Order: sequence, then structure tokens, then C-alpha cells
Amino acid sequence: MTSSRRPSSRPIVAVAVVAAALAAGSLTATATAHAASGAPAPSRTASHGARSLSAARPTCAIDDTRGCLDNTATSTLTTTTGSADADGSGNSFDADDLTGTAGWRSGGTVTVDGATISLPEFGTGAFDNMLASGQTVTVPGSSAVDTGDAVVFLAFATGGAVKGATGTITYAGNNCLDPNGGPTDQSYGLDTVPDWLSGPSSAASITLVHENHRDGTRSSPSSGPKVYAVSVPLACPGSVVSSISLPLFGDGAQAGRPALHVLGLGIRPTTVTGSGSGARHWVGTWASVQDTGSVRSSDGGTATVGGQTLRVPAHVSIGADSGDGARIHLSNAMGATPVTFDAASVAVQDTASAGATAAGAPAALTFGGSPSVTLPAGGDVTSDPVALTVRQQATLLVSLRVHGDVSAMPGHSVARTPVWVSDAADRTGDAAATHYTRTTYTGLPYLSGIDVTTSVSNPTGSLVLYGDQSVNGDTASADGRHHLSDAVTDALVNDPHGDASVRYGVLNAGTGSSHSLLPRITDSTTPVDALNPLDRDVLAQGNVRTVLVSTGAADLLDCTGSAYACATDVENGLASLGTQLSSYATDDGQLYVDQQPVTQNSNLTAYLATIPPFTAAHPGTAAQEAAREQVNTYLLDNYPGQVIDFAAAVSTDGTATSSTVKDADLSGDGTPSDAYYADLAGRYVTDAGSGTLIHPPNGG
Repeated sequence: MTSSRRPSSRPIVAVAVVAAALAAGSLTATATAHAASGAPAPSRTASHGARSLSAARPTCAIDDTRGCLDNTATSTLTTTTGSADADGSGNSFDADDLTGTAGWRSGGTVTVDGATISLPEFGTGAFDNMLASGQTVTVPGSSAVDTGDAVVFLAFATGGAVKGATGTITYAGNNCLDPNGGPTDQSYGLDTVPDWLSGPSSAASITLVHENHRDGTRSSPSSGPKVYAVSVPLACPGSVVSSISLPLFGDGAQAGRPALHVLGLGIRPTTVTGSGSGARHWVGTWASVQDTGSVRSSDGGTATVGGQTLRVPAHVSIGADSGDGARIHLSNAMGATPVTFDAASVAVQDTASAGATAAGAPAALTFGGSPSVTLPAGGDVTSDPVALTVRQQATLLVSLRVHGDVSAMPGHSVARTPVWVSDAADRTGDAAATHYTRTTYTGLPYLSGIDVTTSVSNPTGSLVLYGDQSVNGDTASADGRHHLSDAVTDALVNDPHGDASVRYGVLNAGTGSSHSLLPRITDSTTPVDALNPLDRDVLAQGNVRTVLVSTGAADLLDCTGSAYACATDVENGLASLGTQLSSYATDDGQLYVDQQPVTQNSNLTAYLATIPPFTAAHPGTAAQEAAREQVNTYLLDNYPGQVIDFAAAVSTDGTATSSTVKDADLSGDGTPSDAYYADLAGRYVTDAGSGTLIHPPNGG
């Protein structure tokens, strides 16, 4: 692409404008900012059982919360069930489910959505969680991460979902200033924290099996007790956080009344590491969502592995800069049990031999200096960086030696990507493919992302494509090179107005056609915090700057109501997604005044895509088709300059309301072909470079 078409940053605006833009939500900078914007400060703290604002509230450290713990929510069956009471009725989590089955180390740490969180002791009969009642959690920089782009809470509600809880984030002196140079705090809101039993499993970070009761018995609820990760965007990303006050929500678990429990919290680091000559700026170049607890084989059976080495190809987008650095992300987010990797490596695929053959000796990966790593259920990890020359659109081979026999591998369900497996040995160091055999896996286990280094002085960012089959490429060629993300990078390289380079990372956060990605549990049409899968699949990616949302088809096909009702539901969900995404700031967009950081709104750019026509593989009813056309008209009318018209790109007559896909974009069985995804990508590149968008892509 030419420099005139290169994605550029959005205008940087000071805190008063941020407050005005987000007045409908719960994220604000200060009461001063609200006054400047003319918007009243939100007041959504629950009144029932709340402590007096003047009451003394406990203080503790983010990596040692013992001073703030005031409730016992876990128990060991028959031993400590009598003293545990999460919900006011004497019920609790089974500690053995957490520490044994799931592998959460009692008193240890767990990394969820990129944030490392200290855990309490489980099942001892002592306090093991914080009932949110205004506790102050300090952030000692000497022992915990104190800068980042978001705060991640491990939390759950009892007695029903908790809605509209608010707290305050305090920055260290001179780390987050208002336009007048004064210190600024940030109020935050937890729009909805789901109930541990009735909340959706699709948004949970971990789902357990048993619920213990105070009489020494236990049951297995159909939905399972759950813990959720909720992220809150930091208004001053990269600035030092000194403390976080929990919401002043209540002072005790009472039967049938909502209570907010916090197991722990952590700050998700930005993608800038080191300082001075050792500084590195990391950007995502490839991604794969975690959407299944059991990767399948082509015969429909569960894919298994036993002491073997997996070799996974990843067709990247952007290349590394002269620093030539790479690192990988592994995830057990959808797993029910821990997994251990005895060894791991990364190499560039040999372009002549392809397959499982590496171009040279693979670079051994470490995790915190160790060649092995264990991921608990719901956890993730980022490798230490390695020196590796990565060219744009190269294919990297990530090799993982899995410890022991694994009967179910979590990962990405419809990968359209080949995976190889070795004999029962550590083959992570092999360049040759001699000991590897191509599997029949239809999914892709464990590997969730790859980052590369880009210029520290002139860093770039990433575009995340978030959606259903239109992003995932459910029916594209199964070579790992024909997802929408691959088509976009091809379109950028082949753009006649460009310079044949990929200037920003293009990440695929697509899932299968049957998945719904629209928010279903929010208490607001303008939420500014995020649950999973949005947080895990989009916001935790490597320096995301732009997000393109293409979803809603599955929701329409599942809807049996009137066209109006079905369309309105999808419209509201898309609007909520747009608000959530634009509430988060880029990692490296901090504004400085007199060499001091000031709150600003270099927030993520969010685009919404129109919904393409249904195909013969997933035909819609007349009401569903009418709803699809209504949604597309709504988007075009209400979001001018923020819509990518995917429907027009592939429809018969080139409009958003045409009911059929053009024949040239369909395979013989009537499903979308590679040409379909290429046309979607071409529409994105055309719209992004045409100057018709209100905010140009913020990728680089």
C-alpha cells in the first residue's frame, strides 16, 4: 500500500472528550471530566446491604489479598463444608475441582486472558474471596505488574447476576493527568457479573462440576459452578496504577440477594517490553480462537495425543522488523484439566518441501526460562521471545511435545488447517518431517497466537477480524492459507495502489458458523467492560488497534420470532459490541503533555460488517431473510463511515439487501468458496483505502 492509504491513528483527544463520548457507559476519568463534558457522573452502586461510605475498608496488595478476604466460597467435601458459604445458603465450590481437576494451584497464580492473578488458599475453611465492599487493593510495582491496558477481575456472583457495580482505579502521581495537569483517577463499571450457577458457560473462564453443601453432601448442577474473567479498560494504558478499589456493593452473602465475589485481579501488560536499547514492541501476526474443549478428527471422533509432538503451521501476516523477534501464545482456555508441554519450538516452514519440514533448525522456546510449562484449565501463557527472521506471509511451524496421554485437546474447532503429529517422542528440535504424519484433525489444538517485533520508534498495530464463518472460512480450502485474514493480507499485497507490503498484523478471530458472538448477558446497551469470548479473542491480542465485527447470521438463523424482533436483537448486540470495543485504548497511544501522560481517546477503531446473504448450506426462512435485510439497512443508516458492506461484496446484485450470493463465489455444493472470502477481503481493502470511513483503520 502507498503511504496515503496506510492505516493511521485516530485523533488524540483529551479526557473531557473521552468522558463526553462515553457518558452513556460506566468508564470515566474523574468527576471533573464529567463536569467538563456536561455529563453527570454515573451512580450505579447497589444500595442493598452496602456499607457506609465513611466505614473503614480493608486494604491489601494485589499479589497478597489476605487482608481483604472476607468470605469462604470453597470447601473440601465433608471436611470444611460447614464453614463455607458462598451464597448465604451454605453452598460452595468444591476445592478439589479447582486444585485437582482444573489444576488451579492453591495460593499460587493463574494467567487468564493475559493477566497473571494471585489466588487465595482453597478449601481450608478460611476466607478465600473478597465480597466486594469497597476494599482497596494496592499494586506494589516491585512484586506485581503495575502497568498495562486493562484490569482483569476473576469474579462471580451469587444470588443472581450483579449489575452496575462501580469502583475506582487510582494512578501513581503524575502518571495519568487531566488536561490541566492535575492527577486523575478513573471510575470503572462492571456492567454484569454473571451468577455462578445460572450464568452462561460460554462466557466463563472455568466451569466446574460440583457444588458442595453445608450438610456435607454435594450435587452436580447441570450448568456447573463457574468463575468469570471481566476486563476493565485502563484510560491511561502503560501508566502506573497504584491501587484499585473494589465496588461498594454489599457486606455479606445473603440468600437470594446478589453478591459480588472477587477471587483475585491482575493487570494485563501492554505489548511493549523492556526499556532503552532493550525495548521491544510486540504485535500480533497470527491468531486462532479457542472455541472447543475437544478438537475432533474428520471421522467425528475426539482427537487424542499420547506423549507425541504436535506440529502446527501458522500462516502469518506481518513480518518481524530488524529485531527479528517472535513469541507464541498457548491456551487451555476451553480445557477441563491441566496440560503440560515438555518442550516447544518454532521454525520457518521450508517453502520447497512444505508440510512439516522446517527450513532450518527450530528455535527452542522457553516459558519463564523453563523448557516446559503446565497450563491449568482456563489458563494461558506467552513464551519467552526468540530470535527468528519472520517474513510477511511466511508459514511458521510451532511444535509442542505434549506430556502423557491426553484424551481431549481444547482449541479451535473448525481450523481448515493441517496438523502433523510425531511418534511418541520429543521431535520439537527436528527440522525434517521424517517422524511426522499428517493427522485428520479438523481443529487446531492449543496454539492461540503469534507475535513479532516491530519498530519501537514507529510501531505498528494489528487488525482483528472478529466473527463467524465469514471470518473463519468454514468452507475455504483446508490448507491453512484461505481464512479471511489470509485473504486480507493477499489483498493488501496485491493492491495496485500499494507497495506489496503488509503494514499491520491481520488476526483471525473467527469461529464456526453455529456460534453466536453477540452479548447476551449485558445490563446495558453501552457496556464498556468485557467478558469472554470478546476479551480473550480480541482485546488480549497483540496491540490490537482496529476490530472488524462480522457476525449475527447464526443468531438470525436460530431466531424463530418475527423479523422485527429477530433483527432488533441482532442490532442491539452489534451496537453493544461496538461500544465495548471502542471503550478500550490502544497499547501505545498515550498522549503526553510536558512529558507527562494525559488521558486520551486513542481508542480502538471498531467497524461493523453487513451480514451476507444466507446460502444453501444454511438457508433462512422468509422472516429470517427479512430480518437480515433489516439489520443491514439499520447498519448502513446508523453507522455511516463505520460499515464494511460485506453483503454487497458477495451478493448477486451488489447490494446489502440482495437475498442471494453470486454464483462465482459458491462451490459446487452451494457453500462459500475461496473467491467468496477474497471478495470480502477486497471490500475491506477498498473501503479502508477509499477515504469513505469516518475513522481510517488504526492498524499501523
